[in-house]
Amino acid sequence: MRRNTATKKKKKPSQKEITLRELEEKVTQKGIQIHYDKLETAGLKLKGGLCKLRGQIHLYIDRRKSLEEKIAILTECYMEPLPDLPESLPHESSEDNQ
Repeated sequence: MRRNTATKKKKKPSQKEITLRELEEKVTQKGIQIHYDKLETAGLKLKGGLCKLRGQIHLYIDRRKSLEEKIAILTECYMEPLPDLPESLPHESSEDNQ
């Protein structure tokens, strides 16, 4: 007899998962948007990190990293002061729209 998967209990998050969620919240409170993506293009692995787009700071983390690696990245991002990042995309000027 098969059980209905909707009635299964969710497993309790591990301490590392709880730590990751807490760090995500703290980093987000600093005004940083976190993105977990597969950072690969044309067979090349990309490093990830902070960038500034349209005045907002984004942190890109490869979703394939281990919990420990994600925690280390978020801890560093939370503990360090925000760097003065140049805009990754130039702002549109009024001359461009004419």
